[in-house]
Amino acid sequence: MRILYVASDQTLPGETGGSVHVHEISEELSKRGHEVHAVVRDQGEAHPTDSGYSIHRIRWAPSHRFFRFRARPQIADLIQRLKPDVLMERYYNFGGEGILSAEAAHIPSLLEVNSPVVDHPGSMKAALDTLLITRPMRRYRERLARSASALISPIKEIVPEFARAKTHVVTWGANIDAFHPGKRSETRRLSWGASAETCVVLFSGSHRSWHGVDTLRAAARRLKDNKAVVFVLAGGEHKGVATDFRGHLLGRTPYRDMPEVTASADLSVAPYDRSQLASLKLGFFWSPLKVFEALASGVPMITLDIPPLHDIVRADQEGVFFKENDAEDLARVISSLASDRERRLLMGRNARARAPHFSWAAHAAQVESILEGIRAVCE
Repeated sequence: MRILYVASDQTLPGETGGSVHVHEISEELSKRGHEVHAVVRDQGEAHPTDSGYSIHRIRWAPSHRFFRFRARPQIADLIQRLKPDVLMERYYNFGGEGILSAEAAHIPSLLEVNSPVVDHPGSMKAALDTLLITRPMRRYRERLARSASALISPIKEIVPEFARAKTHVVTWGANIDAFHPGKRSETRRLSWGASAETCVVLFSGSHRSWHGVDTLRAAARRLKDNKAVVFVLAGGEHKGVATDFRGHLLGRTPYRDMPEVTASADLSVAPYDRSQLASLKLGFFWSPLKVFEALASGVPMITLDIPPLHDIVRADQEGVFFKENDAEDLARVISSLASDRERRLLMGRNARARAPHFSWAAHAAQVESILEGIRAVCE
């Protein structure tokens, strides 16, 4: 198939989860024999990429993402020139340039939903939309869901009810060749002050409140006197030796370094705090890279006992759960695993064995099947 993948709010190359997602799915679909054309934002210097797919960089004015829909003429031009068999679009509230252009050209389309298309209870955006009487934002989002031939999403609860019958549940994944237990580095561990016997506990992410970093730091403070445990926090603005717990702040870490950073840990923690992000009232719609990358690296995961996390990480097989927002319970779980190396190693082997189920290759195979299905219907 010739696939046009519209992800206009992302950049390539890129360090964000969205950029990684766009690159990995484009690469994997191209490996499966498809001709993939990714459309991304033309922002700053475009470094060359050694990839198996084509990249088209576009701009619109004004340049804010709010006006992304104004890129529609450029997408229509690409459709006319490339004549794709199918079109995919990465959903954004004010996007839709791909889905609507595909509809006009009578091309089957797939809407990739990674954030809510519906408003959560108490949404300020919904309140503003209501004040506009005709609810233009809601109507526009629903138009995109109706126009798409099919949708994919980590959970169905974040798409309009009328579209759930044509929505496929698809998780994100990890590059299981890049993230691998073999990337473990004793040199890197030594830089963290960790010996072979030390249990390194890793947190990675942007340190936003809903990532649960405050809960983790509170747990780390409780374990400050435990010489067998060192905490490593990747991401965030601060860098250096931690002052309130035993560990290191890596600050913003290049994504190319993350396979080694992840594999050099003994435990990975994803301590989300759903109370800090109102849209999570709809359900836990994240499909977090850090969880899949820890599995691929053979590192046991500590996270929440909620769907879909407990379907990815199984209790006492690939990881352990703790009570949400409970720093004392998190400290207890970490301490227990830190003192049981054999249990950690067994969980790590289980994690690596489970990783292929949540790889980008597996993700691409699911997407390929859906694209072939909508194409067949339209022929």
